Amino acid sequence: MGLALDESVDGLEQLQSNGISAWIDPGLKEFLTQYGEINVDYVERDFGQGGYIVSIGKPGAGCGDCSCS
Repeated sequence: MGLALDESVDGLEQLQSNGISAWIDPGLKEFLTQYGEINVDYVERDFGQGGYIVSIGKPGAGCGDCSCS
């Protein structure tokens, strides 16, 4: 999800989520927002390397009666 510092953002739309700025194709953003809010977060894993996670909607949404923990 990250861009190199010299990579162009021409034609991309800025997305801000959880204090993280990302650049996304406007068509992809339009498509994804049909399913809910776009959330970007950075996670660190217990076993080492961390990374960015992109999710759509709220955690557990659409689970019906199941337990989504």
